[in-house]
Amino acid sequence: MNGDGMNGIGVGVIGAGMVGAIDGGLGGVNGGDGTAGVSGRAGTAASAATVDSGAAGACASDPAVADSAVAGPDADAGRLDERTLALAVLTFCLNTADAMMTALLKGAGDPVTALRLIRESSGTIPGGSSPGSDGTGSPRPGTASKEIERVFCTGLSRWGTKPTPRMMQSFRASLAGWHHRLEVIPTWDADELASWFTMDGGQWIIGPHHPCWPHMLDDLTTIRQVAAPLCLWGRGDMGALVACDAPIGIVGSRGANDYGISMARTIAECAAADGHTVVSGGAMGIDAAAHWGALAAQRGVGDSGAVTGRTVAVFAGGLNHMGPQRNAELFARIEAEGGALVSEMCPGTIPEARRFLARNRIIAALSSTLVVAQARLRSGALSTAAWAGDLNRLLVALPGDIDRPGNAGCNRLIHDGKAILLDSLDHVADMCHAAHAAEPVGGDTSAEGGAADGSQPEVTAGMASDAATAGGSVRLTAQQRDIVAVIRRLRRRGGPVTVQSVTEETAAHCGGADDLQGSGMPDGAAGSGAGDRAALRRATARLLPQVLAQLGQLEMMGVVVMDGGDISVVRAAA
Repeated sequence: MNGDGMNGIGVGVIGAGMVGAIDGGLGGVNGGDGTAGVSGRAGTAASAATVDSGAAGACASDPAVADSAVAGPDADAGRLDERTLALAVLTFCLNTADAMMTALLKGAGDPVTALRLIRESSGTIPGGSSPGSDGTGSPRPGTASKEIERVFCTGLSRWGTKPTPRMMQSFRASLAGWHHRLEVIPTWDADELASWFTMDGGQWIIGPHHPCWPHMLDDLTTIRQVAAPLCLWGRGDMGALVACDAPIGIVGSRGANDYGISMARTIAECAAADGHTVVSGGAMGIDAAAHWGALAAQRGVGDSGAVTGRTVAVFAGGLNHMGPQRNAELFARIEAEGGALVSEMCPGTIPEARRFLARNRIIAALSSTLVVAQARLRSGALSTAAWAGDLNRLLVALPGDIDRPGNAGCNRLIHDGKAILLDSLDHVADMCHAAHAAEPVGGDTSAEGGAADGSQPEVTAGMASDAATAGGSVRLTAQQRDIVAVIRRLRRRGGPVTVQSVTEETAAHCGGADDLQGSGMPDGAAGSGAGDRAALRRATARLLPQVLAQLGQLEMMGVVVMDGGDISVVRAAA
């Protein structure tokens, strides 16, 4: 990070040195003023914004907001709890993710306090200083202004940086923009505000305190101190956001060819059939193919009662501006079949080009594994891939013909060692975590993903299993689960996956024990004998018969396939 700038704190994809990309998107009235845009060198610029007539109404709430349920598309959807309502108002002030606001929230400790400080510093509630201009568009120094600056500095310290004069100047300019946004709010009635922000109950809003909040988004604030979404607007089942512990993201070009579209759809269908959530951006081309593939997995199980993975579409603008219109049927299907349509933006926000780049960080953060199915050298998908790399997500790319520009982006990712090459659809399961049953649509979302009782997921047998043929399922033993985990780990590393390598890796993680213990030790957690090569060789020799026996059982059950000495975990049957 620069010593006196905020380059390391803004949403980096918006632009070099951009801090607090604030602009108009949900103006209070037609033709109303937008908000201030603040760059690394303090300055402001106004833009106009309009609101659909159906979204007209009141805006924010006093700190004494009624405590009620989180909004959703039901009879009580117009009610918001105090913190969620405050987060929605703060997002309205910004109209995009802003590291300045994130720092203020870190200092304030909660959104209600942050909103109160902003209002007090504007003089709109008792105790605040009178707003004015000192030549930079900043409020005059006063008790409230000094307090909010102190809290902002505290937040910066908690975020691991120190305030500088230039940074404080930028914050004051940002604060002036927030004050300007609050001025267009016609009322502070909580019920009217909630109705506006939820489009009369047609959308739900959740914040980080909600049990359905996907906490993978929190990783954004640990990488280059980038701002995470303050809250999410959504339609559909909010439980889709936590139905899978490690979703798979699939991105690529809008103008993909038949090869790219076919691969994206097939990968998504395979992943969803194993219970994994599929995340993409709702656009034409690869995005749409991925969403349709996940939906196809649900259709594939028919009336069997099996629960497949959901799909989540992340949008760059407000959800009343979802597009393209050609995908309207797709969006309706996602919502109807237990998926979710989400955005960090207020209703009415126009999906401008730069917002798509900011949206990409959310897709990357929501994904445990990100697949780039097809992309040019200059593609938004490569922006998402860059975010995935920064967030330490597993990045996978599909190779393509070297004489076709549409494949150049994926080929470059593979050539530069930034992505793992997916050389066969048989290996789709290897890049995901263990197959599992997704949370049922509309089911209990009180747990942060996974089984509420902490039990291991049940792995259904593959095509070769007698139990699977009979419509049953097979629960793996602890030893078998460990071996499957080792195979997946070796596959992710890109090395050979043979009986020998699996046995050596198993021996290292068993600490040289004579027997398989089903210890479930994490990647890299070698036992006491792992550092002794001679001891490791002896342990490998002792464990080899046991590993062979377990691999034979796994192959008979259809969980793994051994082809020419190479071992792969295959997709479990629905």
